[in-house]
Amino acid sequence: MATRTPLWLDVVLRAERLVGSRVEGAVHSDTYFDLVAELNRTKAFLTGTVEGISKRLWHLANLPAGTDLRRVREQLSRMERRLVELSKELDEQREALEAER
Repeated sequence: MATRTPLWLDVVLRAERLVGSRVEGAVHSDTYFDLVAELNRTKAFLTGTVEGISKRLWHLANLPAGTDLRRVREQLSRMERRLVELSKELDEQREALEAER
């Protein structure tokens, strides 16, 4: 005996077929891609503007801004990578000296 699908599932599947094709058509249109590109440019502009204003305000209060902290974190990461490289070189030199003895 075949089981019927629940009524709620039939309703959801019909709604998905009705709305899904329209949404699918919209997100593949040139207008959609133009809109997304414009929104990304606007977001980048607004983010830069807000960061610039907040940076000036933090500096007026003689406090580090988020961009300052980001720069320090990047410098710290570079130093940590360099320290790992130097540690490996030192270990290799130690091993070479021990092998000569």
